[in-house]
Amino acid sequence: MNPELWQKYRALYLHIPFCRQKCLYCDFASYAGYGEAQMAAYTEAVCREVSLRAEEAANMAADATIYFGGGTPSVLPTSCLERLVAGLKEYGFWQQPAEATIEVNPGTANLAKLQALRAMGFDRISFGVQSLQDGELRTIGRIHSAQQALEAVALAKAAGFARISCDLIYGLPGQTMASLQDTLERLLATGIEHVSVYGLIVEEGTPLERLVAQGKLLLPDEDVGADMYEMVQSFLKDAGFERYEISNYAKNGQYSRHNTVYWQYHPYIAFGAAACGFDGRRRRTAVDTVDDYIEGVEQLEKSSWRNSSLYTVEELSNEELLQEFMFMGLRRRVGADLAEARQRFGMDVAERYKEQLAPLLAQGLVQYSADGSHLQLTEKGMELGNIVFEAFV
Repeated sequence: MNPELWQKYRALYLHIPFCRQKCLYCDFASYAGYGEAQMAAYTEAVCREVSLRAEEAANMAADATIYFGGGTPSVLPTSCLERLVAGLKEYGFWQQPAEATIEVNPGTANLAKLQALRAMGFDRISFGVQSLQDGELRTIGRIHSAQQALEAVALAKAAGFARISCDLIYGLPGQTMASLQDTLERLLATGIEHVSVYGLIVEEGTPLERLVAQGKLLLPDEDVGADMYEMVQSFLKDAGFERYEISNYAKNGQYSRHNTVYWQYHPYIAFGAAACGFDGRRRRTAVDTVDDYIEGVEQLEKSSWRNSSLYTVEELSNEELLQEFMFMGLRRRVGADLAEARQRFGMDVAERYKEQLAPLLAQGLVQYSADGSHLQLTEKGMELGNIVFEAFV
């Protein structure tokens, strides 16, 4: 096993915090109402952060993946996106990525924009579809229609994207088993080979939480939610999709290489407001508002990142690193690599967590791989992952 895998940055994340409209369920660092002048100022601040951290590019793996997330990266003017890509390339952060993904809201997609993204070097696109039922989309505050989502996938193909992923959510207000099945059928008819499916989480402090508490929006009950989960699993399996991570499904090996870096707990670098990077021992998270970020970058010019108000730095103990390695690794179907845990953290997982693992093994929530090299969630454990993860916290 090559130690360089967890000693170099294997991925780069760049956060673009702008949205045309905030979705009711969203608690991410994303903001609506900013104009192009503010977006340009933010772009220049990110490029400045990249230049001020140029020495870190020496630790980039040449094939490190790239991911532009948000927010809605596609609301950024094309000129700003080109500026960001050029900056990353100029300072050696974007070399020969194994994959370069950008998130796109279908309501912001047009052929010219998608062609420009492909020309910049993005070779994978992730659409936040969420549903293909117009009523469900309106209820959660999405800006696109079902038809726009389907057209966006077709336009991405026309623009030269061979790798297209779509996100879906089940458990939406007003959603039924029939509407969810219809969404799955219509989405897979497009021929895409990667789908991420998430159960709706009512996050604290979101408009969705308030509306549900007031009885203005009704969610499917727990039994229906469980049936939706089972239907998603069987439907995608029957369609030839492999569940390679708790919420991610692929055909023909079209896994998200970028997200796999996270699940393998390998280092990744991050730029932009609220962006969180991990160097293998510590996490570094930037302030989350646009104005604070721009101001923080200005201060970064006068101090080292360790002393800058731009970042919160979290030093992790060896025990904490192992814990996070385990519950990130367990998200993948292949499981957590026990030999890598020994090499990186000097601990025998089976021995260190003997007491915690015993009941999980007995309940059939986890298992060792046939060759004993990995600890894995079972099918039942995939459904009840949080119970398993608690054993490592």
